[in-house]
Amino acid sequence: MSIRLSIVIPFYNVEQYIAECLDSVFNQDIPEEEYEVICVNDASPDRSRDIVIEYQKHHSNLILVEHEVNKKLGAARNTGRRIAKGKYLWNVDSDDMIAPNCLGEILHKCEHYSLDVLLFSFSRLRNGHLEERGVDPWLDNNIVFGGHTFWKQQAIKQLGELSPVWTQVYRTEYLNEHGIWSPEINMGEDVPYTFASILLANRMISSNRPYYIYRHNNSSLSAVVRKLPTPETLYENCFNCSRLVFDICSTISPLEEEIRESVRMTARYIYLEFHSIFPRFDNTEKKRFVRLCRNGFVSNRAIFTVLSRRQAIEYLLFLVTGRI
Repeated sequence: MSIRLSIVIPFYNVEQYIAECLDSVFNQDIPEEEYEVICVNDASPDRSRDIVIEYQKHHSNLILVEHEVNKKLGAARNTGRRIAKGKYLWNVDSDDMIAPNCLGEILHKCEHYSLDVLLFSFSRLRNGHLEERGVDPWLDNNIVFGGHTFWKQQAIKQLGELSPVWTQVYRTEYLNEHGIWSPEINMGEDVPYTFASILLANRMISSNRPYYIYRHNNSSLSAVVRKLPTPETLYENCFNCSRLVFDICSTISPLEEEIRESVRMTARYIYLEFHSIFPRFDNTEKKRFVRLCRNGFVSNRAIFTVLSRRQAIEYLLFLVTGRI
């Protein structure tokens, strides 16, 4: 029997949560022979690996892949993707869960409508309580959109809701055809991935069905990184991530100026994040960040195409003075 779906779950330091995650992906309404669960051990130092191995004893569709060194989330997702055999692909975070008995409905939609992308809503688990959180702009119907039409009619109103990669199931061959891979950076890796996957899609459906359960976890690696990243991680986000988002413009016709501007606006927003974080660095960290910006000035000069004249002048002054 062919594999209909590959669920890729990178894990690192999540022994407190990974059993719940695995319970959710096996509490489903299709035979385990029809899907595979690929767990990627990103050199986790805790007991997460032992827990996955214990689950392997009871689930023959669970595959464990090992990283010898920690490569971060984007690289771990790509590792799982490279061995995935499923017609469709779902990236799931190891401290989250998926809804009970949702795979049958998800795959029915994907296969019945020959989708490149299925976009859906999620619930939020906060302090042990499950909060329904429908994503208002998404239509809950069976209208098949092209990516550009969906972007203009719905996504452009709330671009932030597009960023979580786990709210989308993809046709694997569609991702391969367009070379869409998770950026191997330490912060903001979802945005270039999800933006490209939507904009290049020929066939997609959106749904308010909460197939995913997001755990609001202030101690998670992503939450800690987002709250106060290192100078190196902040630089990656503000420049590498924003550049990857901006590069998406090259796939959009100049006639679609509304879409192009929304992508440029997102790249600009990501770049400007350092304005609020940089002042919280100590003096040594500030010097490291400024040095990174100065050294990368030539390679990152494309950022000026998304900045206003005032913002460009402010950035040049920042490079000279090291102050905001």
